[in-house]
Amino acid sequence: MQLRALVIGAMLASTAGPAPAAEIRHRPLSEGAGFISIEGQIHLGDEIAFAEAASQYQRAAVLLVSPGGSAVAGMAMGETIRTRRFSTGVAPGTVCASACALAWLGGVSRVMSATSRIGFHAVFQEDRGGPRVSSVGNALAGAYAQKMGLPVEAIALIVRADPSGMEWLTPAKAKAAGIALSILEIEPPSGNAAPEAQPRQHFVTGLDPSGDNWLALKAAPDIRSPRLAKLPPGTGLRVKQRAARWLLHELDDGRSGWVASEYVGCCR
Repeated sequence: MQLRALVIGAMLASTAGPAPAAEIRHRPLSEGAGFISIEGQIHLGDEIAFAEAASQYQRAAVLLVSPGGSAVAGMAMGETIRTRRFSTGVAPGTVCASACALAWLGGVSRVMSATSRIGFHAVFQEDRGGPRVSSVGNALAGAYAQKMGLPVEAIALIVRADPSGMEWLTPAKAKAAGIALSILEIEPPSGNAAPEAQPRQHFVTGLDPSGDNWLALKAAPDIRSPRLAKLPPGTGLRVKQRAARWLLHELDDGRSGWVASEYVGCCR
């Protein structure tokens, strides 16, 4: 069975959302071939557990669902994926950002769908003033991308967004940057199917008392994640995905991000 077929099959079967901490699961699919999933925040040491799981297969599809975490661990996972010539995928409607996206780049073939959320930003470190871009970390990310065979355009895309933002990958951006991938296309409903109900619009109901009186739109479902925007009460939102107390929303202007569900009302 071809690796691309393995990863597409795994993506279509996946309904899992991100876990609070990285969980690495695997199962055999056929002789010598397997399916490995990485779900949740990526921490240092997870790359070792992943390498142990990967060592059991000659061929494998790796499905990633994670808001990010340790860039060092993510790149180490990507190197293991590339060394073993595995494929990677991000399922429809799920998020693979930051360190997760770096691991995804390791696939000898990469798969996403039109609704997969794959995001990059500069490597950073925390200090007293908040997240600060790490020049050493960005240099390591650039060297890693070169090792994956990516051109300078891809390296620029990977580290372009600052720690408070996110560069969300699209097929057009991937093509322009020289990042080879396959798009999983799901057939639309037949003409006889009932029309899909339009999602009801949620909205910001109140202010986050732990912040600066504006509700934070986060890059990932984590209180430590970079803030993308500040939202006043009444801001219209559309729910795309849920992860524990976090909701992935799309704003009226097309931007997407995560907000704490306790400050969101439904519906109008």
